[in-house]
Amino acid sequence: MPWESPHPTAKFDFLGVPLQRLSPDQLVESFESALESEGPLHFSYLNAAVSNLAAEDPNLGRILRKADLVYVDGFGVRLGCWILGISCPPRSTAADFWPRIMEICCRKRKSVGLLGGTPGAAQTLRIGLLKRFPDLRIPFVCDGYEEFEEEKNWRSHLANDPPDLLLVGLGVPKQEEWIEKCRNQFGVRLYWSVGALFEYDVGALKRAPTWMRTIGLEWVHRLWAEPGRLWKRYLIGNPRFLLRCLSSRLRGRGGTF
Repeated sequence: MPWESPHPTAKFDFLGVPLQRLSPDQLVESFESALESEGPLHFSYLNAAVSNLAAEDPNLGRILRKADLVYVDGFGVRLGCWILGISCPPRSTAADFWPRIMEICCRKRKSVGLLGGTPGAAQTLRIGLLKRFPDLRIPFVCDGYEEFEEEKNWRSHLANDPPDLLLVGLGVPKQEEWIEKCRNQFGVRLYWSVGALFEYDVGALKRAPTWMRTIGLEWVHRLWAEPGRLWKRYLIGNPRFLLRCLSSRLRGRGGTF
């Protein structure tokens, strides 16, 4: 039986991507419900950078429109909602709420897999998870670089013992494209696009202080930490995103599905 969202009326259109207007508790409830489904399901996120990429890449936009749930990740989307004149829930960044998902997996005896991240990050994360949740079963771990490229070495392992929940941290759009291609091949119940979650959790990347995240300045912290890699995303991408929102408002776009 297909999965039905516990909050079906919460969906709204944001620049062509269907988002869920969910509180953090409702989002966690949706994960819990999805983990009881037959699957395969795909949960993903949207921030300003992903929104821009989806506008540039029709395939990514199509995948996000097909996803079973897309939640708000990033202050930019909340600001964009304000420009569009539509209500928006608080941001729900995976790094803030994912321990609650691990608790649910432990309590309900759902297994977890880790795919992606820099070399060593997924294995380090697995060790940390088992310290926090000794009863959690993690049958599959693979990094997003050399191990991932040697798919023939892990494909049968994943298919023979698929986790109920597979966290995929390959970056956008690679993670979404891989999930789209493989979601029916392994018997995974729920695929979750998580971006750089592995690196944040193991400390390879540092999150902004709470006060910066609260007022929407996390991007400044990230730009300061990685200017060479992120200057284009933020110094060009952020104004472009806001102009897209303003243009959509002037054309009367945006609303509720």
